[in-house]
Amino acid sequence: MAWAPERAVVTGVHGSTSVIHTLREHWSLGPAFSAREAIAPDLRAVLTLDTPRDPQNWPDVHPRPVPEFDEAMVPPDLPLRGLAKAMFFAFLGLGRELGQTVPDIGPDTAHTGAEGLAMIHDMFGHMFPNLNNQR
Repeated sequence: MAWAPERAVVTGVHGSTSVIHTLREHWSLGPAFSAREAIAPDLRAVLTLDTPRDPQNWPDVHPRPVPEFDEAMVPPDLPLRGLAKAMFFAFLGLGRELGQTVPDIGPDTAHTGAEGLAMIHDMFGHMFPNLNNQR
């Protein structure tokens, strides 16, 4: 970060709501926008420089590749749960936003891994061709 000292180590957990919280506090934009943002850690403790560091002195960042998705990690005969269930409903929400026909499924409805993956393939196979190659 340009406004943090060189070689600074940040061990706290900061999320996107930390950015919102910091900007709202810095410019006195009133009360918190949400309960989550109200308790988000402020980034000002990290951004301590008076002027930003020269970009030529910034470290090289080497992002790690995202691992390949392995459908074998979703048990086909067991109900979706945890992160898989959350991702399934995120895909349903994305489909709705994109104007696709999406089944009206409540969060308490149980679907197996095979059913969830089949719906995702059907809704997004045209957008993500590699999904169809895994079938």
